[in-house]
Amino acid sequence: MNMQNDDDLIAIVAMECRLPQAADVDEFWARLVEGRTAVSDLTDEQLATAGVPAEQRARPDHVKRAGVLEGVAEFDSGYFGYSEREADILDVQQRLMLEKSVALLERANIDPQRTAQRIGVFAGSGMSTYVTGPLQRPDLMDSLGEMMVRHGNDKDFLATRISYKLNLHGPSVNVQTACSTGLVAVHSAVQSLLLNECDAAIAGAVYVRVPQEAGYRYQVGGVLSPDGVCRPFDARANGTLFTNGLGLVLLKRLADAVADGDRVHAVIAGSAVNNDGAQKVSFTAPSVSGQVAVLRDALEISGADPADVGYLEAHGTGTALGDPIEVEAIKQAYGSTGVPCGIGSLKGNFGHLNIAAGIVGLIKAALVLEHGFVPPTVNVSEINPALELDGSRYFVTTESLELDRTATHWAGVSAFGMGGTNGHVLLRSHRPGGAPAERAAEDGRPSVLAFSARSRAALRGQAAALADRLAADPDAVLAEYAHTLHEGRTRHPHRAALAATRPAEAVARLRAERYHTSAGTDSDSDAIAFVFAGQGTQRPAMGAGLAAGNAVFARHLAEAGAAVGAHTGFDPLALPEDGRERDTAATEVAQPLLFAVEYALAQTLLDSGLTPRYLFGHSLGEVVAASVAGVFDLATAAELVAVRARAMAACPGGAMLAVSDPAPFAELVADGSLVVASVNSPRQQVLSGSHAAVDRAAALAVEAGVVHQRLATSHAFHSPLMQGAAEEFLAFLATRELHAPRIPVVSNITGRVLSEYEARNPRYWAEHLVRPVEFGGSVDTLREAGVTRFVEIGAGRSMSNLVRANFAAAGAPAPLLAQTLGEPEAEAESFADALALGWATDPQVAIADHTAAPRMTALPTYAFEKRIHWVEPATGFATGTAAGPVPAAPAATAAAPAPTAAPTPAAAPAGPPEGADEEVRHIVAQIFENFLGGSATSADLGFFELGGNSLMAIQLINKLRETFQLDLSVRDFYENSSIDETSCVITAMLIEEPAHV
Repeated sequence: MNMQNDDDLIAIVAMECRLPQAADVDEFWARLVEGRTAVSDLTDEQLATAGVPAEQRARPDHVKRAGVLEGVAEFDSGYFGYSEREADILDVQQRLMLEKSVALLERANIDPQRTAQRIGVFAGSGMSTYVTGPLQRPDLMDSLGEMMVRHGNDKDFLATRISYKLNLHGPSVNVQTACSTGLVAVHSAVQSLLLNECDAAIAGAVYVRVPQEAGYRYQVGGVLSPDGVCRPFDARANGTLFTNGLGLVLLKRLADAVADGDRVHAVIAGSAVNNDGAQKVSFTAPSVSGQVAVLRDALEISGADPADVGYLEAHGTGTALGDPIEVEAIKQAYGSTGVPCGIGSLKGNFGHLNIAAGIVGLIKAALVLEHGFVPPTVNVSEINPALELDGSRYFVTTESLELDRTATHWAGVSAFGMGGTNGHVLLRSHRPGGAPAERAAEDGRPSVLAFSARSRAALRGQAAALADRLAADPDAVLAEYAHTLHEGRTRHPHRAALAATRPAEAVARLRAERYHTSAGTDSDSDAIAFVFAGQGTQRPAMGAGLAAGNAVFARHLAEAGAAVGAHTGFDPLALPEDGRERDTAATEVAQPLLFAVEYALAQTLLDSGLTPRYLFGHSLGEVVAASVAGVFDLATAAELVAVRARAMAACPGGAMLAVSDPAPFAELVADGSLVVASVNSPRQQVLSGSHAAVDRAAALAVEAGVVHQRLATSHAFHSPLMQGAAEEFLAFLATRELHAPRIPVVSNITGRVLSEYEARNPRYWAEHLVRPVEFGGSVDTLREAGVTRFVEIGAGRSMSNLVRANFAAAGAPAPLLAQTLGEPEAEAESFADALALGWATDPQVAIADHTAAPRMTALPTYAFEKRIHWVEPATGFATGTAAGPVPAAPAATAAAPAPTAAPTPAAAPAGPPEGADEEVRHIVAQIFENFLGGSATSADLGFFELGGNSLMAIQLINKLRETFQLDLSVRDFYENSSIDETSCVITAMLIEEPAHV
């Protein structure tokens, strides 16, 4: 297909790799730039650990060099839904490709669970050498079956496994062309994109041979180096050495990538694939004519002028035969005239990556074009004269080279497979057209950083990685981080979120783990309670800061303010005409103000999708809670608040005092001078009475050293001084219709959930004015109901402090708390943090207003929670001996115990069993563990919830049938698939058919 039309160009929008001493693309590029090799010497101890016999180690032709991948035994089986046992037998190549495919999509900021894009997979791997371990384990073969072991290791299932586990719906095709596999996979992906079979494509390859630290035996005349050093294009080139690694790229049509705002590392302008046929000396030999043809085809398809191509990432194996043939093909295809053209090969740095060689070469060339820098080709001290480069435009890049960043550059990449399949790709540098993408401004608006993981440990890893990236990014724009996390990451079950206005603030909270999380323990739940503050928490202009930047809140606030103002004669939200602040301590001002603001706050949260399980409040706060619950409609609520405030303001004046210890005031309470107006917690009560009585109480508090605080109120609320107001309020309510609450409300008077009778009874609300507030009892009721999440509706954090104190007094874990109007200067951030708590609880809560930005940014990829999963493979050096421990892996997953034969139980009584026989249950549990590993410890979870699959289920059912000699049906198992349920079914069958035992 001709790609000379710009509409046919393909963008590389993300790249990933895992190589010796380079865990990702960034480390890969750093090692290239440094000009360092990742191939290292092996000690005799390492060789012995790998199972190499002493006599083999002593041979002079045994080369003790290798490029080793660290941590290949580690895998996050839980992320991909594998049981421990199935993960143990899964080929290490396929594990690495799964994890790196996740990272690749995250680098492209694509959530495969939410995207509408059809994403294809084109991938290849080496032959599994890991499979020899499971095949030599009779217990595994017996419990899992040969088919499952082969499915977990066969190359045929690499691409489809990625598609299945990541929920990708484009073409899923395995590619196998030996050393050119990775580059041919890219060519296949390009063709699929141009044919509109998919909208994005993963392309790449992996090669991991185990044991890694065994070295190899040199054979004279072979392709392997006698000293384990690959010297591409060097006069001393004497062979290559194979190393382990993988590479992946994500491709999209360039027009789509630009439209989506993707980062474009480089553009694929053309690609071609062919085969040598029989035009060479042997099946394994390279062919000049075959290579010339594929290079010319790619050039023609790309429309590039060969004279403009300034860099070629060659196959460059460092063999005496291969290098001269490749350079000769380059000369014939690219011609003798044109810009100087550097030739390089990464095999000097990383060795021959075999199946993955071509894809990693492509990644290197793309990085060269993106950075405008050609790193040196290492291990070259003298150019091989057989290349005949003198006087030509070609040179080996033995030194680093800076490119002109303002010019367009071209690069070619080659990969040639043993067997004759050749691939060549033409890359072009990409400079975005038009104005640079707009960046979000740090305008002081809060952003919500919302992230998730498959486990608590991984969630902490995500937070730590995010904090490190933010701290290291001097140009960090918090809104871009928030936007990327919210739109470009998969949402997992364990969630966390926080609000911040500055990167430094976010870093501090992430590192201190001061973020809201989803429910993760049996003592935690996703139930949220709104707690509405009462009189004394008001402040001038409360809510004004939030209303200035939140149109939804401003609308609700205006509506509530107007409703209240119709009955107060003034707008509680506006300043008087003289411009002075109102006396917000005055009851007739404070209560309408609190109602309007709190009602608007709650409605705004409800609009966002944050739905509380319970509502409760402190004094007036309960009235607001009941209004939000629908006991009073807005018009009725606004009028009753005005009536309530006027009636209470008309009562005799008084004062209120919060104290940390009520003992010194017992006499004043006993003689009626003071009453307990509120029991806020076991360590705080509020006393109410006349000014004189409260003055005496304050003096006593000073003498006794009791912590105390006079509240900002004008009256002695919740005391007999309010009796007149209660009677007036009762008369008013008797003329209004009250409704059953739509959301449960916890009562101040009883500390229990308000009944429908109480909610609709005017006398309840009248007594509310004179009865003490049982706030501590309300919190206890919610805590006992499993509520651990509270959003404070109102100004400040006094309610949050009281909730925390009650949980502490009960010896309970600290609750998750958020405020809606925290500090006066940070109202918007407080409200955003309440939404963050809501999102952590339910990801359907709308936080888009706090995650908006013109573009996404590069963020750390998923922090996998890895465990050792390893079955030691045979080394191939010993005969009839067990392999040694896995190199670079400190431990291995415990071997599966052999199944225990079913015992003969005592005669069972007639009738259905009340449960499972304990011996039966023990045997069933052991069989489950044989198949699933340690994940089978949860006896109440179904087989498939524990990571089992249908193929494994058939094997397990057969094992149960064989062990218990019963005709257990597939349906019986599928409907009763937990250890407990299966044990009960088998026990019942044994009772019915005792002769089978």
